[in-house]
Amino acid sequence: MESYSILFLLCLAVLAVLCDLSTGRIPNGIIAVGLACGVLYQIFVNGPAGVVLCFGGAVLPILLFGVFFYFRMIGAGDIKLLCMAGGFLGLSGSFACVTWSILLGGAFSLLCMLRRDNLVPRIAYFLKYVEHCSKDRRWVPYMGGVGEDAKFCFSVPILLGILWQIGGSI
Repeated sequence: MESYSILFLLCLAVLAVLCDLSTGRIPNGIIAVGLACGVLYQIFVNGPAGVVLCFGGAVLPILLFGVFFYFRMIGAGDIKLLCMAGGFLGLSGSFACVTWSILLGGAFSLLCMLRRDNLVPRIAYFLKYVEHCSKDRRWVPYMGGVGEDAKFCFSVPILLGILWQIGGSI
């Protein structure tokens, strides 16, 4: 990746994480600017085929995380942040970024649960949730009724996944 595009992607991602940490939301304006710039970057580097590369990278997170959003296990802002990064990174870069984000997010969530001393209750909640949904054959939001100690800001591992992915480009 060109250094200016890396810098711009990082600035937008850091801004999105700061907004998420302070308000619990990632503004759509940041995502829109990032997607527009991702399209322009891909077209500049790859010509008209860049539109396809941007589209593939941006759509992949929706395909991979759509079911988790449906069950309210991940926020829309997190998926949109991954889409924005995928627009810059293209399809293969998007897949790698998603993979690193999941791995880092899993490690981060495990550390949070250990620090908060709620690993066993969180596992029990998940098992009860799966049992409830399969027994009643109806969907209920996964995070419905849980306290703040059950949540963490997934945009931070996404930022780390972006950094990990672009590390080879610097």
